Amino acid sequence: MCCRRTVVISRTLERVHLPILERGPWLAARVEGRSSYARCGLLVHFTAPTIHAGYSGQITLEIQNFGPYPIILGAGTPICQLIWGDGRPFRNDSQFQEQAPMTELSRMAKARKKQTKPRR
Repeated sequence: MCCRRTVVISRTLERVHLPILERGPWLAARVEGRSSYARCGLLVHFTAPTIHAGYSGQITLEIQNFGPYPIILGAGTPICQLIWGDGRPFRNDSQFQEQAPMTELSRMAKARKKQTKPRR
């Protein structure tokens, strides 16, 4: 569930692989929200919607509900789409390439939180 005025970090079920081929064509994509959900106030990606040529992995979504009501989202709910286009390659040593699964990230965040808890 995406409650009002909350941000949920999630991932697509699908993985994309946009290889950089020697002679092209090079593909890039943009993540765009679906208009039916946008009309309800759901924003799917608001910082870096471009997926550059050379990226491989799941797409991380920054989901925010600006609407007046909670929105129930289940696995496989079609809340976004990819718009394909020309993507001239460049070196991309992104920290997000082949990022760890969300469950692993959650475990890492919980472990970090335990380490930083103030002692009484």
